[in-house]
Amino acid sequence: MISDFIMKRVVKFAGQAMRTPVLRRPDDYGMDYEEVYFQAPDGVTLEGWYMPATTKSSKVVICNHFSPGNRYGYAGHLRGYRNFGGFEVNFIPKYKALTEAGYNVFAYDLRNHGLSGQSHNGGYNVGLFGYRDVIGSLNYIRNREDTKEMDIHLHSVCLGGNATLVAMRRHPEAFEDVKSMMLIQPLSSDVTAQTISNMLRMPKKGPELYEKYYRQIWGFRGDDVTPRTDAEFVSMPTFVTQVREDTMTTPDDVQAIYDAIPVNDKKLFWIEGMKQRFRGYTYYSENPQQMIEWYNSKS
Repeated sequence: MISDFIMKRVVKFAGQAMRTPVLRRPDDYGMDYEEVYFQAPDGVTLEGWYMPATTKSSKVVICNHFSPGNRYGYAGHLRGYRNFGGFEVNFIPKYKALTEAGYNVFAYDLRNHGLSGQSHNGGYNVGLFGYRDVIGSLNYIRNREDTKEMDIHLHSVCLGGNATLVAMRRHPEAFEDVKSMMLIQPLSSDVTAQTISNMLRMPKKGPELYEKYYRQIWGFRGDDVTPRTDAEFVSMPTFVTQVREDTMTTPDDVQAIYDAIPVNDKKLFWIEGMKQRFRGYTYYSENPQQMIEWYNSKS
């Protein structure tokens, strides 16, 4: 049937990381930085940048990213990558704002993205293995001689945000001394399946087909990505950000994730006036003040 054919194609894309170029580097913006590499606990080699604060600092922000982006962002303005609005997502101005505000910044590529190592047939699943990259980034900062005593803050975006929440559930001890987190546009698999099905005009049958082929093609399950449940393991002050009219999710789902976070010191900010999910990824590069204020208040 045509619906099966379409959903097979969609699910193959949905479970496979698409590598995109690390198009820009911090020195393009006059920043000092160091190319680094480290390992996730299962041995996958991950690549990153360490960007020192412009003044001596004892604080570091660990940044990860969405898919199909990488530590730089996403070259959505280039031919071949224009499927998500046709504009560039560039994280480096955000990193520069943080370093100028007195934060060291560590940004890295998740496995199967950017320049990091290949694993699991190029697929991505935060519940089964993607969370290990978050643990690896924490281990790197805690074992590097010049950062091991620093206060750690997290900046976790979409895929990286979901991976961070899983890591908190699986290894809560790894987050005991983390000072704060910004969680940007977490995404639930069941909601993704429903919104995709709605777009394909198969709102009733689509989610079932999505789950069927997600298992057949990848061996993955929708409940491998359940941030509404994983959010219950958050233990530090958390600032959630979301495009309210994002066509890939619903306000109710993001609100439920936020409500499940069991800390009193939390904040939810809705980005208004747009529907493109990827605009939310550019927000703090273009409007860093609220981000800086949050980290300053937790430092």
